[in-house]
Amino acid sequence: MSSTFATIRGIGRMTVGDMRAEVRQGARFVTFEYVLSFVVTRRKTSPVFFVRPGERTFFKSLPYNLLTLVTGWWSFPFGPANTIGAVKDNLQGGQDVTHQVIEQILDAADRQIKSKKRR
Repeated sequence: MSSTFATIRGIGRMTVGDMRAEVRQGARFVTFEYVLSFVVTRRKTSPVFFVRPGERTFFKSLPYNLLTLVTGWWSFPFGPANTIGAVKDNLQGGQDVTHQVIEQILDAADRQIKSKKRR
C-alpha cells in the first residue's frame, strides 16, 4: 500500500491531530479491491478512503464492486474466484489500512520536522 497524504479521500483539510482524534474515536482508513480480467486476472487496490466512526462503506465501495462485476469474471479459472472474493471483502467494509496510513503520516511529519530543523 503506497499512498500519499494528498491522495487520501475523505479527509478534506483535516490536520494530523484531527485525524488521530477521529481514529481514537473509531475512524479508519480503508481500501477496496477491484478485479480486471481480460486474458490475465489482475487484482488491484483503490485509493485510501477515510471512514468516520459509524459511517458505512457501501457507497464508497460501489464503483469498485460494479467494475469488478463487469470486468472480473472473464479469465478462467481465477477470474470468478477473485471477483467473488473482492466483492465479498468490499461489502464487509474493505481492507483496514489504518495502521499503515498512520505510520506513513507520522513518518512524513517527522521528515518535515527534521528538514525544518536543518534550515
